Amino acid sequence: MFWTFLIGFAVLYLTQTVLGLRQSKNFADTFTAMRRRGKVALGKKQGLLVAGALVLFLLDDAGHIVEGRKLSGVTVLSRFKTFDVYNGLQLADLAPEGDRRFSKPLRGAVANARDNYRTVLAGGKPLDPPGPFAQVGLRLGRLFGRRPATAA
Repeated sequence: MFWTFLIGFAVLYLTQTVLGLRQSKNFADTFTAMRRRGKVALGKKQGLLVAGALVLFLLDDAGHIVEGRKLSGVTVLSRFKTFDVYNGLQLADLAPEGDRRFSKPLRGAVANARDNYRTVLAGGKPLDPPGPFAQVGLRLGRLFGRRPATAA
């Protein structure tokens, strides 16, 4: 029984690893292809047990979105798909928070891409959004009355 469990676990782990590598390659290929064509804004919203999302926006020199791609889902089977809803719009002026056509993680990723673009325009370096475990820690800290630490 132990060996059956161990072999089953090894097969599942190997499958997860292979599919994760395929998803990473899909991201690298998509990002590289878009980067060769111009500036790219990246936004992400990570999920722990819920779906996460990544968006890539190809921008022209004026900051208008030329092409959008999205990756959203819970599993490593997700791949980038076209996301042309915001094509032609100014990235810095987007307000996706009220757009109920999309999932909350996708709206968060678009907002993160917008914030990253604004930060770069102001001459700064975009910060990574807090990951799932950090979000849990922040919520627990707020629950018990602790203020979150500020970035130095």
